[in-house]
Amino acid sequence: MLFKKTRYFFCALGLGLGVSCATPPGPDIRAAAGLANAVQFRAEALPTDAPPIGNALDLPAAIERAVRQSPTLQAALAEVRAAQADARQSRLPPNPVLSIVFRYPKGGGSPVTETGLAADLAAALLAPRRIRAADNRLRAAGARAVAAALNVIADMEKSYHTANALRREVALLEQGDSHIDRLLQIARHRLTAGEGTRLDVAALEARRAETRIDLQDRRLSLTRERLTLARLLGQPSGDADWPQTTPLPVAAHAGSEAQWLAAALRNRPEILADRWQLAALEDGRALARLALIESSAAGLDAEREGDWSLGPSLAVPLPLFDWGQARRGKARALALAARHRLTQTVRQTVQEVRQAHAAQAKLAAVAAQARGQLTPLQQQRVDLARTIYESGQSGITPLLLAELDLQKAQLRAVQLELRAAHASTELRRASGGAAAIFKTKTTKEKQ
Repeated sequence: MLFKKTRYFFCALGLGLGVSCATPPGPDIRAAAGLANAVQFRAEALPTDAPPIGNALDLPAAIERAVRQSPTLQAALAEVRAAQADARQSRLPPNPVLSIVFRYPKGGGSPVTETGLAADLAAALLAPRRIRAADNRLRAAGARAVAAALNVIADMEKSYHTANALRREVALLEQGDSHIDRLLQIARHRLTAGEGTRLDVAALEARRAETRIDLQDRRLSLTRERLTLARLLGQPSGDADWPQTTPLPVAAHAGSEAQWLAAALRNRPEILADRWQLAALEDGRALARLALIESSAAGLDAEREGDWSLGPSLAVPLPLFDWGQARRGKARALALAARHRLTQTVRQTVQEVRQAHAAQAKLAAVAAQARGQLTPLQQQRVDLARTIYESGQSGITPLLLAELDLQKAQLRAVQLELRAAHASTELRRASGGAAAIFKTKTTKEKQ
């Protein structure tokens, strides 16, 4: 449901900024209104630390908070405002120029008065093309703002899931450390009673030291990720120890690679921004071809020397030195560079979609296999090894190896789930937030 709401949020943001959305928002957009309303331009700078949030933190609330508190998104929205101002300015006709000249005859007498009222002829002739170029730049700025919002959401999802996975790894290592302590106590008692060996005690002590080193490393990684999460939430100096209530996703998105590629080429805001920017530069090329008529003016001139005389006037530049060749060359080069950037963006999008599509499906399946098959089998092995060890039929080594393999399996399952969640986020980001185009199905349904 979160992904569906996020999709409608992208549509609402795109429509609000003048960027078309491939799939028209349906009735469910009302359910996502809270997230869509989070995208608001603020005339004042955001505070360093926003007001604190509640104790529990679920992923939808975290995303909404990150969108509200993102200075990167606010900067992108400010650029949209600037582009809007340019678009309005392009629609305003130029102010007419009034000139008044008084000339006094050398021998005395009444002064000669000359007046003129002229308007920029080139501005009037070039206005439609300039308006079109300004509108295209506005659309490009809107698409870049959508891309900024997508980046904020993707960064928040990745940080949230990473912190959640690290918290689970810390819990697993703490559980393993406690279990090793219990085994170490049993081994020491057996050594004292003459039933065990010093090798069993040494093996457990070494394993406990290794587990505690891993535990400290995971705790440090968790602290760093929680601080990143706090920054994304707008509280870099605040408390970063929130209970996270949204688990790692275990579903794989449906849809073929071709469907995701088509959705990406249709919805990816970076592609839209490059296309609109290219269109604006092509308009610039057309304007450069008409550079010769710039500074042209047309109007009326009046002169009074006894009686008033009135007549039309026209001022045009003489292209003796500059006939616009340099400007046309620059405009052509800029348009060509934009065309190459568009090709690069399309190629990058295709690569990212194909990589993420291949990764998220396979990682989701492997994570489910590790959780549903590997971990239970390792748990059975541990149970059998513990029974044999406690009955005195074997030493500590088989049990220790089984415990080690179980812990590795549990940690590996968490890491695979995290990688699958990241791949899912990357697929939605690469496709421009198009997850709601396809229905999702779990790995079990796929099998």
